[in-house]
Amino acid sequence: MPGYGHCQGLQPPFGHTSHLPNSENAIMNASPTSRSALQAQHRYGKAPPPPPVLPIELSQQLDLAFRFVAQHAVSLPDPFACCVLFFTMTSEKLPVTSFSIRRVTIHAAWREGATRVRQWAWANNASQVELRIDWACGIKPIAANASPVGAGDSNRTWALADDELDQAKLLSALGHSTSRNLADMNTLSEPVTSITHARWQLLLEGVYIDPHGSTTALPRPRLSPSHLRSSSAGPTLYRATQQLIAQNQGDDGSWPEATSLLDHLGITYALLLAQQHTPQENAAHLPTAHTSHRAIVYLVEQMQRWSLYDDGSEELQSLSLLVLMRYIRNFPGVAHAASIRNLIVRLSQQLCTVAARPAADQTPWAQLAIEAVRQNQPPSSPDTLLPAQGAMPSYEAKWLLAAWQQLRVVTDDGGRPAPQAQPWVSAAVMECSLREGLPRFSSDATNVQFYSGMQALFRACYQRIVWPEMALFQSTALRKQAAFFSPRTGNALVSDCRLASQLLITISASMNFLDKQLNH
Repeated sequence: MPGYGHCQGLQPPFGHTSHLPNSENAIMNASPTSRSALQAQHRYGKAPPPPPVLPIELSQQLDLAFRFVAQHAVSLPDPFACCVLFFTMTSEKLPVTSFSIRRVTIHAAWREGATRVRQWAWANNASQVELRIDWACGIKPIAANASPVGAGDSNRTWALADDELDQAKLLSALGHSTSRNLADMNTLSEPVTSITHARWQLLLEGVYIDPHGSTTALPRPRLSPSHLRSSSAGPTLYRATQQLIAQNQGDDGSWPEATSLLDHLGITYALLLAQQHTPQENAAHLPTAHTSHRAIVYLVEQMQRWSLYDDGSEELQSLSLLVLMRYIRNFPGVAHAASIRNLIVRLSQQLCTVAARPAADQTPWAQLAIEAVRQNQPPSSPDTLLPAQGAMPSYEAKWLLAAWQQLRVVTDDGGRPAPQAQPWVSAAVMECSLREGLPRFSSDATNVQFYSGMQALFRACYQRIVWPEMALFQSTALRKQAAFFSPRTGNALVSDCRLASQLLITISASMNFLDKQLNH
């Protein structure tokens, strides 16, 4: 058998040109006489057909596969926190063989799986192996007395697994398949009967390596907002965040985790956002409505006590105005309260001059706040509320492209932003996602980079969600109060209102941008 080191993908397999399947290498390796003959034939239009593409060794196939898998595979969320790989192979007239490996890390799963592939090839004397690797990128419970997968769902590849994911089988018919069928094996069949106690359904992505080293990324159904909204976790995500914020609020309307008024505003923004995404429930009659009212009362008192509507920073004034406009949107009746109206007027007048300036690379807090007022100001607002009625400057600049990188640190590090990150930049990105149309970038490459970043953000938050059926090791009371697992510790739930708010705003903003891209 070939050396074991190649299966770990640590050494490139391209040191030998004899296996490179192209005519240029054939010319390079030819003798001077044969090279002259080839040149003469090309000159007179009698070029010979290109040499046949030679198969590569199994070690090279495994190396190519590992490079792809290591770049794209992810671990399942807690409480499993593991990697599940499916290895499928066939050769010549041999039947298709498939097995699954579950290990804590991708590298551990790959080492064992690659070793078994080599043993299979040796035992069957297989010289040209067709290889396919799938990995689990999502998981959901199987409802009782329900079909695991829709029969017409031919664009996805699924697997069934038992309670602990120790047994897992592809939901595809495995038989005497050729390479074409092996690469296209994403059509579904009846549930695999060997798993008698299937509880979980695994969403898979994959890669196919043919005997000549051609790599094909199999249809990769990217996790999208529709996956979240169509599941039970969508409403639970917002409702659990509401409950967590409400139950941790102090008597004065603030939160212990809020070390500044800006933190208080960020948590309030997340609370109002969560209320907006539970339309089936009347926000005015929810217990969390009282939480919102107390938070706004605390905000007004602090702004008046310290004259922050005049002396506060741009971020503080702008986020205050954004929170007030979202508060009015959720509770229209409060727009007539004198304290609310007066504060909106003073903040708007203070920020209008700032909003007229180009945002450059800084977060355009003032522009976002003033635009929110223009779109949602109460009908009874005075005409002098927004004296400048010109077009707002464009703020899709470098900051928007860099914002997702700051937010990725938030999602990966349990809600703790990078030292250089501006506080609550997630709220600014969220407000930008509410604008009509798509962001205007300087190039198509920048546009692709931005939406790839939004997809990465969504996936990172998606894997942190506490799926109700998956919080196996938590009490029912704790599960109802938490929407996210902590990325920093194993099975710990996020119970910090500030961290939970950051994660909720981030996933909401990424969902908005992905929806806008899809519907454009």
